[in-house]
Amino acid sequence: MDYSIAPFGDFWSGGVFSVPCAVTEKYIKLASEYQLKALLIILNGRGRGSSSQIAKTLGITAADAEELMEFWIAEGVVLTLDGTNAVPEQPADSEEKAPERAVIRMDDAPPTLSPKDITDAANENDEIGDLLNEAQSVLGRTLSLKDSEMLVNMVNFYGLGSEIILMILEYCRSLREKGRTVGTAYILKIAKNWMEEGIDSVAAAEEKLKSIENSDRLWKEIAALAGITHRKPTQKQREMVLRWSEDFSFEMISLAIEIMKENTASPKLGYADKILKNWKSAGIKTPADAEAENKKFENSKTDYKEIKNTVARDRVGGKPSFNLEEIKKDAQNNTDIKF
Repeated sequence: MDYSIAPFGDFWSGGVFSVPCAVTEKYIKLASEYQLKALLIILNGRGRGSSSQIAKTLGITAADAEELMEFWIAEGVVLTLDGTNAVPEQPADSEEKAPERAVIRMDDAPPTLSPKDITDAANENDEIGDLLNEAQSVLGRTLSLKDSEMLVNMVNFYGLGSEIILMILEYCRSLREKGRTVGTAYILKIAKNWMEEGIDSVAAAEEKLKSIENSDRLWKEIAALAGITHRKPTQKQREMVLRWSEDFSFEMISLAIEIMKENTASPKLGYADKILKNWKSAGIKTPADAEAENKKFENSKTDYKEIKNTVARDRVGGKPSFNLEEIKKDAQNNTDIKF
């Protein structure tokens, strides 16, 4: 369907101002919704404006308005009133080459990116430009500079594809809807974990998210059964309960937790974990197996107690381990003894 602006009506009553073609030809994909709005406010003011004016018009803080304008300053589109640019101009004959991507160590932190770094990354890689656009829809908000930095690093630093990144963002949005606090640090931690685990396809990502969902559901059931008040599992606890579910039925897990509750004053999942590890080593897979093993253990305790009591009786009131009459007779017949 084609469109045309109506040449009359209230839309035109406030006057007009010029908008460079580059806004739609270049920046409509690179800039966020609020960055574009901020630029339109500046253009409407005959090329001049302030962060307080932008903040008031958009209903945001002055600090947020200044962060929006950093993008346009870095692009050389907007200057500060003192005439300084955030990014120095490059000589006309200089050609910047994209740096080779270094080998990532597991303890490396993603780099800090300037607005220019982000724009350059989007210009060099269409996938990043599209990702920045789509991420706003998934997150349901305009991207901040920190959001954009995070997304570029997820592609260039952690090597994740845009489809996988959007799946991570969808998952994190679902956590927010459940009341969880999810920041960029948490999202980057997921990206780092997925890189280390070699998750590089949509199928692998779906399997990972399914595993996380299962572990969260299992954790809620275990936490309720054990009487644990905090509902958010640590990564180690999530891995532990997943291991339990791989080795045992929930009936056996429940039995281990009941034994834990009988023997500890407060919930100690490490105690239940030790029980389950012992059961796995002994090949115990059902409650009947556990009951048989328990009876065997109780019988061994009884046998040991009987042996211990028998030895004690022999020492106190039973037969001595020597013959007093034989010793007396030997002494009388021994002529070597001198009196």
